[in-house]
Amino acid sequence: MAATALDTFGAGMFTPLSFLFFLMTTDLTVAQVGLGTSVATLLSIPLTPIAGMAVDRWGPRVSLISNNLLAATGYLCYLLVDSLPALVASMLVVLGADRMYWAAWPAFVADLAEGAELDRWYAFTAAGKNASVAVGGVVGGLLLAGGWSGAAVLIVVVNASTSVVTALLFWKPVRPVRPAEQAGPARPDEEPTPAPGAAADASRAPEPGPAAARSGWRAVFADRILLCVLASQTALAFGWLIPTLILPVYLVKVRDLPAWLPSTALTVNALLIVAAQSTLTARLGAVARSRVISWAAVLILAAVGLLALLPLTGGAVSIALVLGAVLLFTCGQMTATPAVVALSATLAPAGARGRFLSLFNLTWTVSATTGPALVGALVERQAALLWVVLACLVALGGLGYRFTGGLAPHRLGSPRATPADA
Repeated sequence: MAATALDTFGAGMFTPLSFLFFLMTTDLTVAQVGLGTSVATLLSIPLTPIAGMAVDRWGPRVSLISNNLLAATGYLCYLLVDSLPALVASMLVVLGADRMYWAAWPAFVADLAEGAELDRWYAFTAAGKNASVAVGGVVGGLLLAGGWSGAAVLIVVVNASTSVVTALLFWKPVRPVRPAEQAGPARPDEEPTPAPGAAADASRAPEPGPAAARSGWRAVFADRILLCVLASQTALAFGWLIPTLILPVYLVKVRDLPAWLPSTALTVNALLIVAAQSTLTARLGAVARSRVISWAAVLILAAVGLLALLPLTGGAVSIALVLGAVLLFTCGQMTATPAVVALSATLAPAGARGRFLSLFNLTWTVSATTGPALVGALVERQAALLWVVLACLVALGGLGYRFTGGLAPHRLGSPRATPADA
């Protein structure tokens, strides 16, 4: 938790400055920085499967140490950027570290917890990350607001330093997965781990997937359940574009609503996650993860429906609709995120977990890469079509998870109903 809080605090300080830093410290133009960012992002995509292979080879803890040291190196290289190639190279180092993080972090937590406890830890760390990012953003904003010319450089140095200290915190070996009698209760889509020395009940053991006897990439691509989950998450991830990409443009530029509304929406989103994420996840601990994710998709669809009604309203009613949509979206986000991460970390074959998690990370890259083009093409002149496309993608994602849960109930959704599951 200390490592997570420290790392995200540094990220929170730097993230709002990530684009502006090069405009403040170099002679590069806005167009050059934008081009360099796009090129570095595209070049980092092939690094994703390499990161997954590294996690499978060296383990998640060593990978997290490497990730933080690599990120620190990249941030310090930012201080030396004086040309477009140098910008691309330094960004590529940081983005490569980021690819490794998202392949290693879910696996690292899964090595420490299991069953319903795994979802609660993902929820707890997600809430902690949001709080740390917010605090870091405030501190970074205050440094920049002071008008000191060296503030931007100091922020980068602090961010690099937090990455180094985080690597040192991960250096200490962690405890192994706890025995079954000490573990939290298993979720409906997980079988309990037998206690040491005890024989597992063969009638309750999960059937091995088709990839069980394979290893490496073959274990991932030969498993239709894993492929269905990847396809479902690729579609569902487009819903996460709503608060950060769609709302700022749609509310201010298209609907001519107050400029403070998008930032207020983001603040409400962050505060709700900090305040309610852990509690909500704990209450959903007895429900199969595939079902939880499909419910989340319904909440996000409801948010899309409210936003699509904005052209029919005005004034205070529009503001109320936006805040209602943000509330629904945040509930869907909080419902889905821990279940999605826990499912991805526990579903893959043990010998190919890093590989699968790296591909799972790419599902977010698809929406982050194609989403801006989709929004740019439709938001001003065909806003109604944008909401239809977004709703279809979210619905496909939710239905995909529900279908996959029914296709393999022993892996994604248990046939053993519980009161909470009913």
